[in-house]
Amino acid sequence: MSKIKIVYGTCGGNTELVCLKVAEILSKKHDVELKKAKLIEPEKIGQYDLLILASPTYGHGQLEEYFRIFLKKLTGENLKGKNTAAIGLGDLKYDNDYHLESGKIIMDFFKKKETNIICSPLLVSKSPLPFLDKHVSDWAEKLSNLI
Repeated sequence: MSKIKIVYGTCGGNTELVCLKVAEILSKKHDVELKKAKLIEPEKIGQYDLLILASPTYGHGQLEEYFRIFLKKLTGENLKGKNTAAIGLGDLKYDNDYHLESGKIIMDFFKKKETNIICSPLLVSKSPLPFLDKHVSDWAEKLSNLI
């Protein structure tokens, strides 16, 4: 059984909702721990076989505030070779060109830290409710089988 950490930023609750669904699916085969970015320091993450980072996108491609702070602190941690995956949410009401930028920012961070990105990011535009039972669940199932 693999140990999975999901660290996410949320303000309106949509990212948390997606992370809860992903955790529900992954928990069928793996040990999953969810942590809000504002409640954990990078050095307190502990051991894991897979690290999933998740954030909504606001404005012109900005991360959720607490997640941005967490990610900046995570820069000091050695993640080379660690298994990783990303979740990015967004809404066209903010910016058509950058509404899913959080997924790209997280993926760029992983590449810079030389992590082992094990799948494409999960990207969810607008309200995640219509996507939970198919798009989100399918991504989590695929991810579960890759670990």
